[in-house]
Amino acid sequence: MKKITLLSLLLIPFLGISQSNITFQVDMNNYVGAFTTPEVNGTFNNWCGNCAAMSDANNDGIWEITIPIAAGVDTIEYKFSADNWNIQESLTPGLPCTKTTGPNTNRILAISGNTTLPAVCWNSCTTCSGTPATSNVTFQVDMNDYTGTYTNVNLNGTFNNWCGGCAVMTDANSDGVYELTVNLPNNDTSEFKFTVDGWTGQEMLTQGDPCTKTTTDAGGTFTNRFIVPAADTTLPAVCWESCSACSGIGFEEENWIQNVSISPNPSNGVVQISGLLLSESEIEITVTDLQGRIVYRDAKKATSLNETINLSNVNSGLYMVNITSEFGSNTEKIMITR
Repeated sequence: MKKITLLSLLLIPFLGISQSNITFQVDMNNYVGAFTTPEVNGTFNNWCGNCAAMSDANNDGIWEITIPIAAGVDTIEYKFSADNWNIQESLTPGLPCTKTTGPNTNRILAISGNTTLPAVCWNSCTTCSGTPATSNVTFQVDMNDYTGTYTNVNLNGTFNNWCGGCAVMTDANSDGVYELTVNLPNNDTSEFKFTVDGWTGQEMLTQGDPCTKTTTDAGGTFTNRFIVPAADTTLPAVCWESCSACSGIGFEEENWIQNVSISPNPSNGVVQISGLLLSESEIEITVTDLQGRIVYRDAKKATSLNETINLSNVNSGLYMVNITSEFGSNTEKIMITR
């Protein structure tokens, strides 16, 4: 930022330099949570919370506010939030409208006079399309088989710049399964892994496992988990350093579903899934490709599993069938051939 001297401030009236009026706009039509009033927070108002409340005069879902930026300020950082920081954007590092400093990723704007900014989608540098630009993804890790000691379980990934201890997962019901929900960009690969106490301990994932991606760069070779979200989803609770659920975590959880059958396998698209549920359950069936993209989802309350699903619209290849309930999860593989 340019240094503003006392002399330059005294000269402002004579040089004709004045403040810049910036109109901020955020499109909330694709935001899936609850909120009352969006606001804009930034370096220009000391991140004050709800002091810059936005309005939607024509009820079109696009909220706006015009804020005067002092003369002599050439760059500002900001983000959208709502209800006095009750919610805030989780911007992805590397997006063209952002700047990342340590664990903080904010929007950035070079001031060049009075400006009306385009109406951008929440968590995005671009306008909203017909489908949401982001999804809320709930990550879950089962720590019951972890043999070390720890205080906090953390989620680290490309979406938070591998920040260490900034994303603390919680275990509200003390069942050993920790979770955290993060807003991620749709149709974009996000890499991640679970750690404990910042980077005191981290998963050592096996290269080639179906939930992992291995990349090599100047820093070395890294194997991480990955996901390519397309809609809000809750990922199955996986065991530490595994792509599947923990075994031996109790009779009820281990045996909540039996005799799972997927046929025909290989299939040309129409698949029959059956299994025995030991009690009535809220179940969800998701089918993902090897990049983590969800190609099929269905949820219902059932006393038995006997589902016909149609995958005739997907490409040939190997897919993962995930069956989850409040008692646990089960993952099977299906080969689609044409």
